[in-house]
Amino acid sequence: MVEQKTPSSVRSLNERLQALGIDAINRSTHPMACASSWDHAGRGMQLLDKKADYRYPHIYPQSILVTAIGNLWEKHCWSRLQDMMLHTAMAGYSISIQEMLDGSIFSSDAIGLMRWSASMMARDAGVEWLFMVDNDVLLNKDTLVRLLEHDRPVVFPLLNDLEQRYPVEVAPLSAPVYLAPNTGLTPVRWSAMSVMLFNVKIFNVLDSHAWWGTDYHFGQALNYTGHRIYVDTDTVVDVVRGPSRHSAKEYEEFWDGHRKLSDRIHHEERDRRPPPGFNPLKDDGWVDPNGCYFAVPNKSKETNGAMDKVLDLDLQRQAEGNASVFGGFSGPFGGE
Repeated sequence: MVEQKTPSSVRSLNERLQALGIDAINRSTHPMACASSWDHAGRGMQLLDKKADYRYPHIYPQSILVTAIGNLWEKHCWSRLQDMMLHTAMAGYSISIQEMLDGSIFSSDAIGLMRWSASMMARDAGVEWLFMVDNDVLLNKDTLVRLLEHDRPVVFPLLNDLEQRYPVEVAPLSAPVYLAPNTGLTPVRWSAMSVMLFNVKIFNVLDSHAWWGTDYHFGQALNYTGHRIYVDTDTVVDVVRGPSRHSAKEYEEFWDGHRKLSDRIHHEERDRRPPPGFNPLKDDGWVDPNGCYFAVPNKSKETNGAMDKVLDLDLQRQAEGNASVFGGFSGPFGGE
């Protein structure tokens, strides 16, 4: 009678290894056993889901630092950013914000420095993602979550220039110039740097000089390291103003624009008002005594007959102390 062998798929892994003469790592004293205990913060591992199969370990997975390049907000841009951050936090991501201090002598000469400083801050903070945004962008609530889903080193949304001061042939927003909406993730040579999502590891190879110059130069610096920009044409955001394109201006227009913007930077009260129609009794959000809006969950709002318990008491006290869930304010020389 021929002996029936148990298929290898049925036998345990230990039995199969023993049959091959291999000492299975099935005990803590095994010579090849390595201790591994990662105290992952937040819900990052759950959010990764199947992406965790190809990701290397990160102590703070799916954490995001939002850096605003300056604080001279155009109308509704601050509240739209806040609402996007709340939506992202409610989706389970860990998210923080820092406005970068504008140290310009002329109206825009410190933009490269602010972006470089933001990249260093993200590395120092130990976050996984950096989201840079200018002060004239009207974000949507799901903008950041949609970009994160691609899990790419560099992803921009598709920009819609509301001003249209110049034709796209004169002041393009990308190369290729014509990007059709709703055509998926598209590689480009360069794109206007109004809204950018980076995996922070890319700054390990990106030279600091990449931040100075034009959008083209930044794309070229990425290309030099073997990376490129991808534009998510399914995620469209409006920008209040198109690119400045200072080199295309006449001399007097150039300096007049600098004078006006410099005056705004130094003297204009910052526009942090709540969104239109905001109802503090029904809507998520909180407004401080100075009229500054922070998007935090409204604990008095009822959900299916039960009080919303998303925001704990500590965070509520922090919000009421003129510091939102996403941080408070620092002085003119602090916070960065």
